Amino acid sequence: MSRKVAVIALLGLVVALMPVCSGTMRTDGQQKQLGNGKVWSWTEQDKSGNVVRLGVTMSQKAMSNLPASYDQVEVPLPDKSPVARYTTVVVFWHPLGHNPAAYSVPHFDFQFYFVNAEQLRGLSPGSDTMQVPARFRPPDYNAAMNEPSVGTHWGDTTAAEFHGKPFTATFVYGYQNGQMIFIEPMVASSFLSKEPSFSGIVKQPAAFEQPGSYPTRYTVTYNQRDSTVTIALEGLTHIKAQ
Repeated sequence: MSRKVAVIALLGLVVALMPVCSGTMRTDGQQKQLGNGKVWSWTEQDKSGNVVRLGVTMSQKAMSNLPASYDQVEVPLPDKSPVARYTTVVVFWHPLGHNPAAYSVPHFDFQFYFVNAEQLRGLSPGSDTMQVPARFRPPDYNAAMNEPSVGTHWGDTTAAEFHGKPFTATFVYGYQNGQMIFIEPMVASSFLSKEPSFSGIVKQPAAFEQPGSYPTRYTVTYNQRDSTVTIALEGLTHIKAQ
């Protein structure tokens, strides 16, 4: 075996052992085409099999040759590592942005759903007049966006983009008929292209109507080793219904 081949083999072994050495194991979902690259979801479990992180990773090439109009791709979570409440993940591409004006720039929505496909098809935000009880809403959040087939978006009114700063990344809650149906990191494509290293706090409601594993923070990071960008839900905490 040549020295070069030996070094490559050793590096592969180190990479393969990294999840074990760190005490967690990552399971990837099916890769889907996006732009000129790939996108997929994943979960990360501890030694007891508990999911401690989940997210979406996209290759750098996925941000090139994107359509000029709105598009979406479902990236289902791995079947072998279910996590409480989560049913699937959908990545939305908004080349023209959307209302409110703070989000009128090209960006991605990474929506982690708590409802199944049949329930999702039945959503009609225009007729959603049911109030969300105050204790199930995070502080500073208000209904800001209605989108067909994806529920009513609630945004953080204290976010920098509502106070004169350019939009980079924010965290959105989605409700329909008074119930939380998804959570969503929303990230500007210009921010993703700058090899980001970002961590944000996820504001928590006083209570959750449904039991599940909810994040306390989210991150957006670039991996120089394989030229990928990862959007992760972290600090997952299992919450009982209240």
